[in-house]
Amino acid sequence: EMSIIHDMDLVYDLKLADRENEIHSKPGLENAGRNMYNQVGADLPGRMNESQKAAWDRYYEPVIRDFKSRKLEGKALAGWKYQRYMSDYLSVIQSVDRNIGRVLDYLEANGLLENTLIVYTSDQGFYMGEHGWFDKRFMYEESFRTPLLVRLPGGEKRVVNQLIQNIDYAPTFLELAGVEIPEDIQGESFLPLLQGKQVPEWRQSLYYHYYEYPSEHA
Repeated sequence: EMSIIHDMDLVYDLKLADRENEIHSKPGLENAGRNMYNQVGADLPGRMNESQKAAWDRYYEPVIRDFKSRKLEGKALAGWKYQRYMSDYLSVIQSVDRNIGRVLDYLEANGLLENTLIVYTSDQGFYMGEHGWFDKRFMYEESFRTPLLVRLPGGEKRVVNQLIQNIDYAPTFLELAGVEIPEDIQGESFLPLLQGKQVPEWRQSLYYHYYEYPSEHA
Protein backbone atom coordinates (compact mmCIF):
# COMPACT_ATOMS: atom_id res chain seq x y z
CA GLU A 1 0.00 0.00 0.00
CA MET A 2 2.36 2.68 -1.29
CA SER A 3 0.33 4.45 -3.96
CA ILE A 4 0.13 8.21 -3.47
CA ILE A 5 -3.24 8.46 -5.18
CA HIS A 6 -4.84 5.41 -3.53
CA ASP A 7 -3.04 4.80 -0.22
CA MET A 8 -1.55 8.05 1.10
CA ASP A 9 -3.80 8.80 4.07
CA LEU A 10 -4.97 12.36 4.70
CA VAL A 11 -4.72 12.08 8.49
CA TYR A 12 -2.08 9.43 9.14
CA ASP A 13 0.38 10.42 6.40
CA LEU A 14 -0.50 14.07 5.70
CA LYS A 15 -1.43 15.05 9.29
CA LEU A 16 -4.74 16.71 8.38
CA ALA A 17 -6.40 15.88 11.72
CA ASP A 18 -8.96 18.69 11.86
CA ARG A 19 -10.72 19.89 15.02
CA GLU A 20 -14.12 19.32 13.40
CA ASN A 21 -13.27 15.67 12.66
CA GLU A 22 -14.52 16.07 9.10
CA ILE A 23 -11.41 14.52 7.53
CA HIS A 24 -11.23 10.79 8.09
CA SER A 25 -8.63 8.06 7.64
CA LYS A 26 -9.22 5.01 5.54
CA PRO A 27 -10.48 1.86 7.36
CA GLY A 28 -7.88 0.42 9.70
CA LEU A 29 -6.11 3.73 10.38
CA GLU A 30 -8.92 5.68 12.07
CA ASN A 31 -7.50 5.59 15.59
CA ALA A 32 -3.82 5.50 14.59
CA GLY A 33 -4.10 8.69 12.57
CA ARG A 34 -5.99 10.68 15.18
CA ASN A 35 -4.04 9.40 18.19
CA MET A 36 -0.72 10.57 16.76
CA TYR A 37 -1.81 14.19 17.03
CA ASN A 38 -3.71 14.19 20.34
CA GLN A 39 -2.35 15.93 23.36
CA VAL A 40 -1.02 13.74 26.17
CA GLY A 41 -3.66 13.45 28.88
CA ALA A 42 -6.60 13.87 26.50
CA ASP A 43 -9.42 11.33 26.38
CA LEU A 44 -7.60 9.46 23.61
CA PRO A 45 -3.92 8.42 23.71
CA GLY A 46 -1.59 11.15 22.52
CA ARG A 47 2.08 12.01 22.08
CA MET A 48 2.31 15.82 22.44
CA ASN A 49 2.41 18.10 25.43
CA GLU A 50 0.40 21.34 25.45
CA SER A 51 3.06 23.59 23.90
CA GLN A 52 3.92 21.02 21.22
CA LYS A 53 0.27 20.64 20.29
CA ALA A 54 -0.11 24.43 20.08
CA ALA A 55 2.89 24.70 17.73
CA TRP A 56 1.53 21.82 15.66
CA ASP A 57 -1.87 23.47 15.31
CA ARG A 58 -0.36 26.83 14.33
CA TYR A 59 1.38 25.15 11.43
CA TYR A 60 -1.26 22.68 10.24
CA GLU A 61 -4.55 24.50 10.79
CA PRO A 62 -3.96 26.89 7.81
CA VAL A 63 -3.01 23.85 5.70
CA ILE A 64 -6.21 22.08 6.73
CA ARG A 65 -8.37 25.14 5.96
CA ASP A 66 -6.75 25.47 2.54
CA PHE A 67 -7.30 21.78 1.81
CA LYS A 68 -10.98 21.90 2.77
CA SER A 69 -11.59 24.97 0.62
CA ARG A 70 -10.23 23.29 -2.50
CA LYS A 71 -12.55 20.22 -2.47
CA LEU A 72 -10.06 18.29 -4.61
CA GLU A 73 -10.68 15.00 -6.41
CA GLY A 74 -8.86 12.65 -8.75
CA LYS A 75 -5.60 13.79 -10.32
CA ALA A 76 -5.78 17.23 -8.65
CA LEU A 77 -6.05 15.56 -5.23
CA ALA A 78 -3.11 13.27 -6.00
CA GLY A 79 -0.96 16.26 -7.02
CA TRP A 80 -1.90 18.19 -3.89
CA LYS A 81 -1.11 15.17 -1.66
CA TYR A 82 2.31 14.77 -3.32
CA GLN A 83 3.25 18.44 -2.94
CA ARG A 84 2.07 18.48 0.71
CA TYR A 85 4.04 15.32 1.50
CA MET A 86 7.20 16.62 -0.14
CA SER A 87 6.92 19.94 1.70
CA ASP A 88 6.81 18.15 5.06
CA TYR A 89 9.54 15.69 4.09
CA LEU A 90 11.96 18.35 2.90
CA SER A 91 11.29 20.46 5.99
CA VAL A 92 12.37 17.53 8.12
CA ILE A 93 15.48 17.02 5.97
CA GLN A 94 16.36 20.71 6.38
CA SER A 95 16.06 20.35 10.16
CA VAL A 96 18.25 17.25 10.17
CA ASP A 97 20.79 19.03 7.96
CA ARG A 98 20.87 22.08 10.23
CA ASN A 99 21.38 20.03 13.38
CA ILE A 100 24.10 17.88 11.84
CA GLY A 101 25.85 21.19 11.18
CA ARG A 102 25.53 22.04 14.88
CA VAL A 103 27.17 18.73 15.80
CA LEU A 104 30.02 19.28 13.34
CA ASP A 105 30.54 22.84 14.62
CA TYR A 106 30.74 21.52 18.19
CA LEU A 107 33.28 18.84 17.26
CA GLU A 108 35.45 21.39 15.45
CA ALA A 109 35.23 24.00 18.23
CA ASN A 110 36.25 21.43 20.83
CA GLY A 111 39.15 19.91 18.87
CA LEU A 112 37.35 16.61 18.31
CA LEU A 113 36.70 16.69 14.57
CA GLU A 114 39.99 15.03 13.56
CA ASN A 115 39.53 12.22 16.10
CA THR A 116 35.97 11.31 15.18
CA LEU A 117 34.54 9.03 12.51
CA ILE A 118 31.29 10.56 11.27
CA VAL A 119 28.72 8.28 9.63
CA TYR A 120 25.45 9.57 8.16
CA THR A 121 22.98 6.87 7.16
CA SER A 122 19.37 5.72 7.56
CA ASP A 123 17.35 2.53 7.41
CA GLN A 124 16.27 2.42 3.75
CA GLY A 125 15.82 4.73 0.83
CA PHE A 126 12.38 6.24 0.19
CA TYR A 127 10.07 6.75 -2.76
CA MET A 128 9.52 10.43 -3.48
CA GLY A 129 6.82 9.89 -6.09
CA GLU A 130 8.77 7.48 -8.32
CA HIS A 131 6.38 4.86 -9.78
CA GLY A 132 3.56 6.86 -8.16
CA TRP A 133 4.73 5.64 -4.75
CA PHE A 134 5.69 6.89 -1.32
CA ASP A 135 7.16 4.77 1.51
CA LYS A 136 9.78 2.07 0.72
CA ARG A 137 10.08 -1.77 1.06
CA PHE A 138 10.00 -2.86 -2.60
CA MET A 139 13.33 -3.85 -4.13
CA TYR A 140 13.50 -1.03 -6.66
CA GLU A 141 16.52 1.23 -7.01
CA GLU A 142 15.09 4.18 -5.05
CA SER A 143 14.37 2.28 -1.83
CA PHE A 144 16.97 -0.46 -2.12
CA ARG A 145 19.79 2.05 -1.94
CA THR A 146 20.54 3.32 1.57
CA PRO A 147 22.09 6.76 2.22
CA LEU A 148 25.67 6.44 3.50
CA LEU A 149 28.12 9.32 3.90
CA VAL A 150 31.32 8.78 5.89
CA ARG A 151 33.93 11.29 7.03
CA LEU A 152 37.16 9.54 7.93
CA PRO A 153 39.71 11.89 9.52
CA GLY A 154 42.62 12.30 7.11
CA GLY A 155 40.78 10.51 4.33
CA GLU A 156 40.45 11.66 0.75
CA LYS A 157 37.17 12.42 -1.01
CA ARG A 158 36.08 9.35 -2.95
CA VAL A 159 33.03 7.39 -4.02
CA VAL A 160 33.03 3.75 -2.93
CA ASN A 161 31.17 1.71 -5.55
CA GLN A 162 31.33 -1.65 -3.78
CA LEU A 163 28.18 -3.14 -2.23
CA ILE A 164 28.07 -2.16 1.43
CA GLN A 165 25.34 -3.21 3.87
CA ASN A 166 24.35 -2.06 7.33
CA ILE A 167 25.75 -5.32 8.75
CA ASP A 168 29.18 -3.92 7.79
CA TYR A 169 28.99 -0.97 10.18
CA ALA A 170 29.86 -2.80 13.41
CA PRO A 171 33.02 -4.53 12.12
CA THR A 172 34.16 -1.24 10.55
CA PHE A 173 33.82 0.62 13.85
CA LEU A 174 35.52 -2.19 15.76
CA GLU A 175 38.49 -2.31 13.38
CA LEU A 176 38.93 1.46 13.50
CA ALA A 177 38.85 1.33 17.31
CA GLY A 178 41.45 -1.46 17.36
CA VAL A 179 39.01 -3.97 18.82
CA GLU A 180 38.96 -7.60 17.74
CA ILE A 181 36.03 -8.41 15.44
CA PRO A 182 34.04 -11.44 16.73
CA GLU A 183 33.98 -14.37 14.32
CA ASP A 184 30.18 -14.61 14.35
CA ILE A 185 29.67 -11.09 12.93
CA GLN A 186 28.22 -11.48 9.44
CA GLY A 187 29.36 -8.17 8.00
CA GLU A 188 32.78 -7.09 6.76
CA SER A 189 34.78 -4.01 7.73
CA PHE A 190 34.78 -1.50 4.87
CA LEU A 191 37.58 0.53 6.45
CA PRO A 192 40.03 -0.60 3.71
CA LEU A 193 37.58 0.74 1.09
CA LEU A 194 37.42 4.10 2.90
CA GLN A 195 41.22 4.16 2.80
CA GLY A 196 41.25 3.59 -0.96
CA LYS A 197 42.58 0.04 -0.78
CA GLN A 198 41.62 -2.78 -3.13
CA VAL A 199 39.65 -5.67 -1.59
CA PRO A 200 39.56 -8.42 -4.27
CA GLU A 201 37.17 -10.71 -2.40
CA TRP A 202 34.48 -8.09 -1.72
CA ARG A 203 30.87 -9.23 -2.27
CA GLN A 204 29.41 -9.03 -5.76
CA SER A 205 25.73 -9.64 -4.98
CA LEU A 206 23.10 -9.20 -2.27
CA TYR A 207 20.03 -11.09 -1.11
CA TYR A 208 16.96 -9.07 -0.12
CA HIS A 209 13.74 -10.30 1.51
CA TYR A 210 11.05 -8.02 2.91
CA TYR A 211 8.57 -9.85 5.10
CA GLU A 212 5.57 -8.27 6.82
CA TYR A 213 2.53 -10.52 7.04
CA PRO A 214 -0.30 -10.06 7.77
CA SER A 215 -0.10 -6.29 7.44
CA GLU A 216 -0.59 -3.47 4.96
CA HIS A 217 2.64 -4.32 3.14
CA ALA A 218 1.93 -8.02 2.75
